[in-house]
Amino acid sequence: FVQIESTGSSTPTKDLEAAINGSALARPPMNQEQFDAQFTYKPGEEGEFTRRMKKTGRRYLYPFTSCNAFKHTLIGFIPILDWLPNYSKSFIIDDILGGITVGVMHVPQGIAYAVLANVPAVCGLYTSFLPPLIYTIFGTSRHNSIGSFAVVSLMCGMAVGRFTDPTNPKYNDTVTKNKNLPTPEQVASSLTILIAFINFLMAILRLDFLTTYFSDQARIVQVVAGFTTAASIHVLVSQLKDALGIRNLQKHDGQLGYLMWNLWEIIKRIPDVNLYACGISLFCIVFLLLGKEVISVQLKKRCNFKYTIPYELLLIIITTLCSFLFDFQDNWSIKTVGKIPTQIPIPAVPRFDIMGNLIMDALAISIVVYAVHISLAKMFAKKQSYEIDANQELIALGITSVASSFFPIYPVACSLGRTLLNFQVGTKTLLSNLYSSILLLSIILYLGEFFGPLPMPVLSCIVIVALTGIFNKFNDLRLLWPVSKIDFSIWVVSFCSTVFIDVTPGLAISICYALFTTIAREQWPRWHLLGNVHGTFDFKDSERYEDVFFFHAICIFRFDSPLLFTNVDRFKKCIAKAMSQWERSHEYYVFRVERTKILTNAIDGVKEEEVDEGEALSRHFIVDCSGFTFVDYMGVSALKEVYVEMRNRGVLVYFAAAKAPVRDLFSKCGFYDYVAKENFYPTIRDGVAIARLRQKARGQQDVQYSLEHDRLSEIMSSQPMH
Repeated sequence: FVQIESTGSSTPTKDLEAAINGSALARPPMNQEQFDAQFTYKPGEEGEFTRRMKKTGRRYLYPFTSCNAFKHTLIGFIPILDWLPNYSKSFIIDDILGGITVGVMHVPQGIAYAVLANVPAVCGLYTSFLPPLIYTIFGTSRHNSIGSFAVVSLMCGMAVGRFTDPTNPKYNDTVTKNKNLPTPEQVASSLTILIAFINFLMAILRLDFLTTYFSDQARIVQVVAGFTTAASIHVLVSQLKDALGIRNLQKHDGQLGYLMWNLWEIIKRIPDVNLYACGISLFCIVFLLLGKEVISVQLKKRCNFKYTIPYELLLIIITTLCSFLFDFQDNWSIKTVGKIPTQIPIPAVPRFDIMGNLIMDALAISIVVYAVHISLAKMFAKKQSYEIDANQELIALGITSVASSFFPIYPVACSLGRTLLNFQVGTKTLLSNLYSSILLLSIILYLGEFFGPLPMPVLSCIVIVALTGIFNKFNDLRLLWPVSKIDFSIWVVSFCSTVFIDVTPGLAISICYALFTTIAREQWPRWHLLGNVHGTFDFKDSERYEDVFFFHAICIFRFDSPLLFTNVDRFKKCIAKAMSQWERSHEYYVFRVERTKILTNAIDGVKEEEVDEGEALSRHFIVDCSGFTFVDYMGVSALKEVYVEMRNRGVLVYFAAAKAPVRDLFSKCGFYDYVAKENFYPTIRDGVAIARLRQKARGQQDVQYSLEHDRLSEIMSSQPMH
């Protein structure tokens, strides 16, 4: 359609009449069948499932089609082969500084989170050393820092506790099922390789499309945000016993609401706190907060100091030295890290016999790891204007976990704090991981043994202070509430279910609730009556625009949702409401004539007939199908019912703007046997123009009604549209 320039005397009726006469059209109005014939429509030859299966097959066969294809696939599988030969010498200094800075941060976090994962402290150093090296070869994110992560360490610790901690409520069940109980390192390694298998399965099935759900506005992000914030509270409570110096605390892991139970146990044991441990904890928290929130801020503001001071490492060195000099363990009964071996461990095959009991833990951890990893990777890639390959990231995480699982390493993840630091110090490539791992290797081989006297309250305080950034997520609620009440509720449900029930069940409940909100949107979608915007050929929502008009005896209806079995009843009810509102408002008008002669069947010839007083002239109901992205079998049946019911009421039904896949579906399921193709139109304007032509053929008066806002508001208040 070519729009006519509106004039002062122009009305939508006159404009549309010009369109009907062809003076304003690049083509005359036509139905869908005529449109397809004139412009050579090509129907789909195969179903969506078949097409995608062929596409997947071609993707896996592509590497073997030529040498160049194989080379291209190999480089895609091992990205370092692409970027390392083009590595710029100007990046070396930035990568070295970034690697050392992040490596320094790895040391305290690795040791602290290893304790959280219920494995020896040295396992944290191994986790910070090997996985980043492997990820460097296969990863595509230049800034993600792979290693230990508090929430994942907590979830790993829960799994390890079922096998190794006699105070764990589920320990006896585990002993019954596994006569040969594994060590904590074996449980963590088995959990790591099981997570790798899940990553590989996701990569093979090409589930990288899930990355679309990890955008800033996606609902799964609210699930992860609420879950990680709640899990951080679990981490906080788990560190209180060491920070307060309480020993032999009864645990309630695995019980309903176990966080509250554990907190209650700590409260009951307040008389048993170690005052020396409390003093050390207070000093550590003040030291870290003062350094991070005051000293660093002032140095940056007043001296333009660009470097990051490793307060955690400084704290570890100071307290370890004091503990060694004053013998905290013997004199003050303060628990210390203990002996840390200075050697590279011998590879060992993970225990496959215990994996059956770890499947749910591995699945939950995989979801958290992938969600956090992809979210951060996309965020920093967007800031630095480079691309990441979501499917390759799955492969990289899988290979990293598989190779690491042969060593005493617990599940790895991307840390927000280290990744942000990596970005702030100006790291350019993944080669920074090499320098970070060199630093960690030197600590493992030569300096690790000196951390033996390190007090456990220090590690607990490092973890607690590191969580302060995550608790800032509560600010999201203030932003979510005015934007989306549903997203707000997802965050709250995710948080509350994780805090008051358990970590893994909380994640499951959160995901189920998020899916329920999606289903609910399909179950109760919005619908609209459309009107013609004055002076244009556009048709818009009548409740949104005041300057819209309705043509006599023509109703245009849009349903904003796929038509599925979940909402077909809702669709039919909405049709009934639309008909009711149409009949009660001014856009529908029944002419009463005393006695007149009208033209009918003008195409075949003129036939005169008399119409008794009170007889209604033809009515036209146009269904805008642009909202139907998909229609299932029950949806097709619902459309048949609506069509038949409308015809019985003397209403002509039109279907406009249906998408090609939907029309192909109608053709395959025999819908056109019930509803002729001539009832389908390529656009709403075609449908309205044809309806107007039919009205003229019947000699119907040319009447148009402006939408009276007050009248429609009254109708809507008595019978809501949504």
